[in-house]
Amino acid sequence: MVQFAPIYNVQITNMNVDTRVIFDDSDKYGLPGEGAAFQKVVFRLSVESPNQQSDVQKLIEHAERGCHTAQSLRMPVNVTLETEITQPVQE
Repeated sequence: MVQFAPIYNVQITNMNVDTRVIFDDSDKYGLPGEGAAFQKVVFRLSVESPNQQSDVQKLIEHAERGCHTAQSLRMPVNVTLETEITQPVQE
């Protein structure tokens, strides 16, 4: 949001993002279930600004389009776990 605010000439006095997720964690404990993937993600955005609500809304829409997290969660994306295990050097 802060990155795009100058484009819209919007001043942000205060901002808070609360992220909530819903998921079934039964698979994590070896129980039958849906798996540990998120079933729902909610970003609750609170913005304080002296600007017109319509201008702030345009900024929010632009920021949402530019949010890699929100856009990635909306579509399937390949996820790979790459690991490196090292042993401490013994002297």
